[in-house]
Amino acid sequence: MRISLCIIAIFAIPVTLRADNAKDCVQDKDHAVSIRACTELIRSEPNNAVAYNHRGNALRSTDQLTLAIEDHSKAIEIDPANAVAYANRCMDYIQTDQLDRALTDCDAAIAHNDRYAIAFFYRGLIHARKGEYELAIADQTGAIARSQNYARAYNARAWAYFKVGNLAQALPDVQNALELRVDDPAALDTRAHIYEAMGRRTEAIADFRKAFSKDQTLSGSLEGLKRLRAAP
Repeated sequence: MRISLCIIAIFAIPVTLRADNAKDCVQDKDHAVSIRACTELIRSEPNNAVAYNHRGNALRSTDQLTLAIEDHSKAIEIDPANAVAYANRCMDYIQTDQLDRALTDCDAAIAHNDRYAIAFFYRGLIHARKGEYELAIADQTGAIARSQNYARAYNARAWAYFKVGNLAQALPDVQNALELRVDDPAALDTRAHIYEAMGRRTEAIADFRKAFSKDQTLSGSLEGLKRLRAAP
């Protein structure tokens, strides 16, 4: 009986460790922990597409974009119908300004899962970056149709409407975005641009200031304040 209990104890440790690694791998609050745990999982399960996917996301979040692309490519190699992996690599390519490759991957993600809102959102971002605002509007509309509380898609569609001069559609979209994500700096910046275009100077200044105070990487907000001759 003692021998049996010892055998059980010996094998229980790796199982527990694998379970802990799986949990740590998929969490997205601590990227270093995710990278470590996913790496341990991959060592024991070299064909674990989920682990490659999550490690790739953590690598992208820590600006290790080349490694992120490698991991998402490996996930696709293991599971060629994995819409999530295609969408993840699409975002890697967006962040490295490889827009044609990004578009190909988003198309593939949608081909494998046409209910995948994130893939429509990412593809809309690509079209906006290319200046194809009508296509961007269509894709963000597709994202919203598949995920009705998708704040970032509302904001992205608002920006595209703003860029084509359709302020009547842009303003309600950005208001929806801010209702869903209160005081989101990107949406505040979008609304400030819309208010500026509508001649609502005081409201534009207030939103530019608030957006910039929350995210000082928003150079567009600072430029907006300069245009309106207002202090940050």
